[in-house]
Formats: sequence, structure tokens, C-alpha cells
Amino acid sequence: MPRPRSVVGRLAAVMIAAACAAARAGGPADRHPLEPADLSSPRAAVRSFIDRSDAVFDALQRREHTAAYAQRIRRMSASVVGCLDLHEVAPSLMESKGREAAVCLKEALDRIDLPPDTEIPDADAVEHDGLKRWRLPHTEITLVRMAEGPREGEWLFDADTVARSDEFFRRVRDLPYRKNAGSPGFHALYVRASGWMIPDAWIHGLPAWAQATVFDETVWRWVALVVLVGAGAGIVAGAYAAAARAASRGGNKIVTHALACAAPASLVAVGIVIDYLLTYQVRLTGDVLLASKAGLRVITFAGVILVTLGVLRHVADLVILTRGLRPGGIDTQLVRLGFKLLTGLVVAWMAIVAASYLGISVAPLLAGLGVSGLAVALAAQHTVENVIAGLVLFADKPVRIGDACAFGDVHGTVEQIGLRSTRIRCPDRTLITLPNSEFAKLQLTNFSRRDRILLRTILALRCETTADQLRFLLVALRRMLTAHPRIAAESVRVRFTAYGEWSLNVEIFALAETTVAEDFLAIQEDVLLRIMDLVREAGSDFAYPSQTQYAPADAALDTDRRLRAEEAVSAWRREGGLVRAGFIDQAPQAPLRQAPALRPAA
Repeated sequence: MPRPRSVVGRLAAVMIAAACAAARAGGPADRHPLEPADLSSPRAAVRSFIDRSDAVFDALQRREHTAAYAQRIRRMSASVVGCLDLHEVAPSLMESKGREAAVCLKEALDRIDLPPDTEIPDADAVEHDGLKRWRLPHTEITLVRMAEGPREGEWLFDADTVARSDEFFRRVRDLPYRKNAGSPGFHALYVRASGWMIPDAWIHGLPAWAQATVFDETVWRWVALVVLVGAGAGIVAGAYAAAARAASRGGNKIVTHALACAAPASLVAVGIVIDYLLTYQVRLTGDVLLASKAGLRVITFAGVILVTLGVLRHVADLVILTRGLRPGGIDTQLVRLGFKLLTGLVVAWMAIVAASYLGISVAPLLAGLGVSGLAVALAAQHTVENVIAGLVLFADKPVRIGDACAFGDVHGTVEQIGLRSTRIRCPDRTLITLPNSEFAKLQLTNFSRRDRILLRTILALRCETTADQLRFLLVALRRMLTAHPRIAAESVRVRFTAYGEWSLNVEIFALAETTVAEDFLAIQEDVLLRIMDLVREAGSDFAYPSQTQYAPADAALDTDRRLRAEEAVSAWRREGGLVRAGFIDQAPQAPLRQAPALRPAA
């Protein structure tokens, strides 16, 4: 039995050692998780990077398989990555690339001779010498002072050092570690470690071939990559198949629309889940990780765009359905056009955000689009004019889809009003396509907007019809039209209007109580048949174009009456009656009644 004193001493020694290990493992980033790294000078930046990297290394060695442990490692790694200038790295790859660069850079620093802290410029030296860049002696590892942005004034390992960190590690990986290196084997531990969901016993239990390295990655990770991608593809294919079956069966449209939107949503979910598993559980590394993350982010953004397209399209269908709009009506077309424009704007905005997130510079692209857009606009000015005219047609609505209209001598039914052109189906079944810019300028007659249809006709009666017959017929026609159930009584007008060349003309004007052309034809037919009966009832008949020729015997003039007329005119001339009657120019007019009357015939 050891003596109590020795036992107490040993326990104290163990506790002190454990406290020291815990202090070293935790580090400032662990004890104070919100405390930022000291980056006020090259000396502070180098020391902060080394100390925090050592803390992450010590934490990784403990290998706790819990979600809290994984979150703690991520938080500590973020404090290390914060010492690097990552502004040239795509935002989607910033975390992964930052960890890779930090591990490789720490491995390089652990294998080379570092200058004493006194030889690394501190804050006073920076202010005194006006330093903006500082390079680690005998290396190309450079720190730079941020001149602008939210991190202005901080010293970070510059973007070139970050980009070449893997190269630096490969150049020194065969060198031994320094005696005071704080994280020997950091890269090997980083590559070998798996996530908290995968126990180490599983990894150690794999056969030797699964632990072999192929293209800088272990075989079991390649297998995991293939399995996860295959499983994700199967899930997405199943979701699309379910949506297709629901669409083919019909049924509840809301459920069909929901399944149609869920199919691309599965693409988004699968992309996010696989990205998480490959990054934090399988823990791919190097170029394999960066390539897989870039591909998965592209798939995720594509899924988001498809979900947006589907949601907006189905929302448009639901708006049309709930408002009870006609499938081919102009209101339906306007709703669809509005959602198409909204979809285009949203997709364009999402594409710009996705490109920026993936590290694609969109500023030069937008500038190029602005210049080329001007040239395209000039070349497509007629198309733009048609589009604007189409919007005017949608807003003003002179005609709707399905309306019967006329312009010029063309009659037809509007079949489609698009952004560029309008299509009209003529009665002979030919299809006329007019650019919207021309169609909007035409004088349009919309027959479908009539509240009533005019019935107007001219009756040509025979000249032998007497005045009383005509009076009887006019009364009968007015009574018939006024009493007709499909004729507006207040609109009826029947008048004897003119003596034709070969007929007595009676005009009939009335408004039929219908807006449908087929109904109007039936009403008109009934009225015309009734008119025919009334004309027969009056003892008259319809006149036909004819000419009357007079033979010379029939056309002889009355000689006695001629002589009396000539004598009367002679008397007016002698007595000045012609002047008073106004037949002589520049003479005061007098009523014709002042002239002597004609003598009665003998």
C-alpha cells in the first residue's frame, strides 16, 4: 500500500497534468469562443494562427463521437481559418478551402525554422515602419495588412499563400518536424479522421484495400461518395416518378401541384444532405472535396431554380382556377404573362446570386450584357415594339381570345394574343397572324362585345301598291316587331323612306335581344318569314328590278294642253309676269301666283 502522502502527491500531479493538458487542448478559442484572434501585427497573427491550430489538433486527437464535439471542432477551426485571406475563394468553398489551407500551412510552419518572436514585427514596428506586407524569412509565406473592407487593419496570410498552401506542404512534407512543433502529424490526422456519425471501430475494421489511397483519397471514401450519389439519384428519380404518376392520374389539383413542386425540392434536399455527409462525416479532402462540393452546390442551386419555376407556374394555375378564368381568355393570358415575367426576374436574380456564391465574377458578365444588350435592343427594336404593343393589348383589352372581330375587310375570331403577335381564325378556316404593333393600330370592330344585334333590312314593294295598302302594311309590321319576344320594342322603327327606281322602299330597323350570332340568325329568319306573310296579307308583293319601255303611240302628248301652256307663257311675257315670277335675271321676284292662270280646257 502506498503511503497517503505519496498517493496525495500522485493525485495532485495527475490533476495538474490533466489541467495543463486541458488548458492546452482548450486554448483561448475554446475558453472564450467569442474572442477574436489577435491580428494586429504579423507577430500576433503568426502566434494566433499557431496556437489556435495546435488547439484544434489536440481536440481532434481526443476523437469524441458527439454532435457537440463536432460543433466545437468547427468553431475552433473557424478561428484558425479567420487568420487567412480568403477573398479570392468562392463563398461556397470558403470553409472547406480554408480548413485545407490552414492544415497544409500549419504542416509547413511545423517543419521549417521560424524566426524568434522578437524578429517578427509587432504593432509598434508596423506603425513605425509603415509596413503593409511582411514575408516570413527564407519563404514565400506572406502576411498582408487589409487596406479596406470589414477587416481593415488586420494582418492575414495573403491570398497567394492560401492558394499555394498545398504546394508549400508538398515541398516540405519529407522534412522532419521541429522539436517544438505543436501539431506533428496534423495533416495525417485531418485526412484520417471521420465524422461523429462514423465510429473509428468501423474504419479500423475495414479491409486493407479499403484503407489504400487512390488519387489522394482512401478507397472507402470513394465508395462512400459513389453510394451517397447513387442513393441521392434514386431518391430524386423516385420523387419525379411519383409526381408523374400523380399528374397522369389527375385527381386533386392541389395535391398534384404539391407533388410536382416536391420533385425538384428533393433535388435541393439531396444536394444539401450529401454535401453535409461528404464534408463533415465522410470528410473528403483536397481537390476531391472541392470538386464534389462545387458539383453539389450547382445541383442544389439548379433544384432551387426548378422549385421556383414550378411553384410560380402552379401558383399561376391556382390563381386562374380559383378566380374561374377561361382557359384561353385574355385575363388568363395576362396572369400567365405576369407570372412569366416574375419568374424570369427571380430566376435571373437567383442565377446571379448562385454565380457569385460559386466564385464566378458576375460584374464583367453584367457589363458585357449591358453593352451587348444595347446592340441587341437596336437589332430587335421591332420585336420590342411588338412586345410593348402586346402589353397594351393585354391592358386595354380591345379584344379577348374567342371574340369575333373585324378590321378592314377581314372578319374572324381571335385565337391567341401573344407577346409578339396575334392570331385570328377566319370563317374559311385560314389563320391570319398579325404583329401586335400593327394589330394595335387598326380600327377594330368587336362583334362579341355587342349587347344586342341590329336587324336592318329594306323592303322593295311593287310600285302598284296603293297608299292605303302601304299604310296597312306599316302598321302590321310595327305591331309584329313590337310584339316579337326576341326584339327590343323600344328599338323598332318601320318607315316608308323612298321611291326607288323600280320599287317603293320601306326601311325596317330593330335590335335583337341576343349577343350570339347563331341566335341572331334564327331571330332574323323568323322575322323575315313573318314580313313575307304580312306583305302577302296586305295584297302587295315584292318588286323586282325591271324597266318599262314606252312605244311612240303610248307617248303622244296632249296638243290642246301644249297650246294652252304656250299661250299662257306668251301672256306672262307681255305683262311682265316672267320677271315677277323670277324667270328673268336681275329682276325682283314675284310670286308665281301673280301670273294669269291657265285657261280651262275647252
